[in-house]
Amino acid sequence: MTNNMQAAGLTPVVRRMSMFVVCVLLFEVLLILLAPRLHSGSVLKIAKDSALLRMGNDSWFYMAQGDLAWRQHPNAIYETAFFDRGVRFIYPPTSLLFYRAWLAARVVHIRPFVALKITLFLAFLGTWLAACAFFFDLFPMETIKTSSTWQRWAIRVLMAILICVFLPLINALFLGQAQTLLNFFLILSALLWLRGCETASGIFIGLTCWLKPQMALFLVWGLLRRRWNFFISLAVMLALGLALSCIVFGIHNTVEYLTVLQYLSHRGDALFTNQSLNGLLHRQMHVGSPVTWIYGYPPYNSTIYWATMISSALLLLAALVVPALRGLAATPFDFLVFAMATTMASPIAWEHHYGVFFLVFLLWMPTAFRSWRLFFGLLGIYLLMTDNWAPLTSLMYTPWTFLISHVYFGGLLLFMWTLFRGKARPGPLPRGLQEQRISVR
Repeated sequence: MTNNMQAAGLTPVVRRMSMFVVCVLLFEVLLILLAPRLHSGSVLKIAKDSALLRMGNDSWFYMAQGDLAWRQHPNAIYETAFFDRGVRFIYPPTSLLFYRAWLAARVVHIRPFVALKITLFLAFLGTWLAACAFFFDLFPMETIKTSSTWQRWAIRVLMAILICVFLPLINALFLGQAQTLLNFFLILSALLWLRGCETASGIFIGLTCWLKPQMALFLVWGLLRRRWNFFISLAVMLALGLALSCIVFGIHNTVEYLTVLQYLSHRGDALFTNQSLNGLLHRQMHVGSPVTWIYGYPPYNSTIYWATMISSALLLLAALVVPALRGLAATPFDFLVFAMATTMASPIAWEHHYGVFFLVFLLWMPTAFRSWRLFFGLLGIYLLMTDNWAPLTSLMYTPWTFLISHVYFGGLLLFMWTLFRGKARPGPLPRGLQEQRISVR
C-alpha cells in the first residue's frame, strides 16, 4: 500500500469495492433481462431463497440413502447404494458420522433436517467472517489503524454482498450441500495459514477429507514444502478418519469406497454443472446427458479419460513446481494455488466446489483496486464465476456448448494469473506475523 492510501485508511478500498459490487449487480440484472424466462435460476433468486432458508436437501438425501444401505446391509454400503440402486452416494463412509450427528439433534427436540440447515447456515456465516478477516489481514497494520469503524463495516457489508452473489458459495447453501461446510473449512484453513497457525490449518484441511478425500493431496504439498506441523496435523486427521471408518463401518466398506472413486474417475460426468475439463469434453463430444442424471454416469470414453488424467497431472504438477521455482513456496499464494489445482484436477467438479476461489479474488483486490487494468481483469474473471449464465442454456446441444463451462474457464484464468503473477516480498506481515508480506505485481 502507498503512504497516501495508508493515510486515507480504507476509504479508497471502500470506493473501489463499491464499484466492483455495483458492476457485479448490474451484470446480474443484464443476465435476467437477456433471459427473463430463466431468471428463476439466477444467483439473485438463489441468494434470496437461501436467506429465507428455502434450501434443498442435496447432501441430506444422498447421505440418507447411504445410511439406509448401511442399516440394511452393514457390510455392503456402496454395493447396495451406489452400484445396485444407482444412488449417487459418493461421499466416504466418514460422511455418515456427520449425518448421524444431525440425526442426534432429535435428543434436544430439533428436527434433523433443521439441524442440517442450521449447520450449513452457520458455516456460511463463518465463511463470511473468515473471508473478512482474511481480507483485512492483507493490509499493513498502519492502514487498519487509520481506518474508521464505518469503513471496516462498509467492507464487511460489501463482502457479504459479493459472497451472496458468488455462485459457488451461495449455490452450495441453496442446494443444502455439505460443500458449504467444506468451503468454510477450506477458507478457515487458508486464514489460519495466513496467520501462521500451520497446525490448526492442517487440522481443518484434514476435516474436509472426511467429506471430500481429494484434499488429502495437501499431504504431498505439506511434505514437499517441509511444513512439518501442517503435514503432521493433516496426517493425524487422515489417520483418525481412516481409523474411525474402519472401526465404525468396517474395513470392507472403507476399501470399497476406493472402487467408487475409481469408477468416478473413469466415467466422470456430463452434467452442465460439472465445471471441469472432463464435463466440458463429455458435453462437447455428446457423451452422456448434460441435463439429467436419470441415465446414470456416462459410458467410459478413453479419449476423455486420458485427457482428464493428463490435464489433472499437469495442474497439480504446475501448482507444486512453479511456486517453488518463483520463491513462493509455502506462502498463502502457494497454499491457495494448490487448493485451486486440487479442485480443478477432479474429473467431477460441481459449481459449488469452487468456493475457495473467492479468497483468491480477495487476495488480488488490494492491488487490483490501485490499477484500472487489473480491476477490470479481476472483475471479468469474477463475472465468469458469479452466475450460471442462463442465456447460454440454448447452446447446450450446439458446437458452442463449451461456453457453458464458464465457471471452469474463470477458475482456470484465475489459477494461471495467480500462478505466474503472484509475488511475495520480504517484510513483516500485518498483525505481527512472522512469515512474508502478501503483495502482487
